[in-house]
Amino acid sequence: MDKLNINREVKKIERQLKDTIKSNNVVLEEAAHHLLSSGGKRVRPSFVILSSEYGDSPRNKDTYKIAVSLELIHMATLVHDDVIDKSDKRRGRLTISKKWDQDTAILTGNYLLALALKHIASIEDKRIHTILSHAIVDVCRGELFQFQDQFNSNQPVTNYLRRINRKTALLIQLATELGALSAHADTKTANKMKRIGHYIGMSFQIVDDILDFTSTEKQLGKPVGSDLMNGHITLPVLLEIRNNPSFKQKIDALQPNSPKEDFIYCVNYIRQSDSIDQSKQVSRHYLQKAVRLLDELEENTATTWFKKLIKRMGSRNV
Repeated sequence: MDKLNINREVKKIERQLKDTIKSNNVVLEEAAHHLLSSGGKRVRPSFVILSSEYGDSPRNKDTYKIAVSLELIHMATLVHDDVIDKSDKRRGRLTISKKWDQDTAILTGNYLLALALKHIASIEDKRIHTILSHAIVDVCRGELFQFQDQFNSNQPVTNYLRRINRKTALLIQLATELGALSAHADTKTANKMKRIGHYIGMSFQIVDDILDFTSTEKQLGKPVGSDLMNGHITLPVLLEIRNNPSFKQKIDALQPNSPKEDFIYCVNYIRQSDSIDQSKQVSRHYLQKAVRLLDELEENTATTWFKKLIKRMGSRNV
């Protein structure tokens, strides 16, 4: 086994992803390639590879199959998110529904999901298929809860945490758990990896939700405040409305057809509020829990890479 280099591993995953999305249908392949070539951090495949280092058979064929499959599932959720939110841009480029049409986008999302399931069909470990199938159901529930909670300023923080667990944390949790299982890690280790992935995923999404207010359109690849404009009430907003009745009234009044100026006012208000720092503290708390669990595992070459990625994720332009 060659020395672990996560940058080299990501390039290997990229090549496999390009090979996997090839199709006899030109439009589906072009649309899938359009999303794939728009970039992405490849966070999930990276954590699959790293987590496999804590088992007896790191970076085997099943490990790479899982890494590719989880990224395809992630891509499918992005396409469907863009359809639901009627988004024009993703990572600075036109979304599939905008470049082609909504039907093509929905079919592309379904195609990517089908490819993911096909790609791991040959894995013999039934636990992996059971865990993944349950998780896909939960991801769909997360999408439903997000839709139900649109423009709901009375939702508790627990609603938000449940939503981002299913929307983002779950796939990163799958990456660490299935990565470990693919390498035949013992149950105790796999359970710890699962929790590590959960904590990292929760932090990751909270940082994304902060950046939606504090970053720029160029950095985000989409308009600042897109979440709020789509009715998604995220942690910075929930923390602010909990302590600021006058601001809550502003949020209460927002509707899909509200004037853009009303949204801009709320976005700028949050940018200057203490809720940004409070949200950062929540994110850091999750990352600290992940690092503490990581320190309980036997240290190996993956540990350093793990901590580098965790640090990078925690400091993303916030």
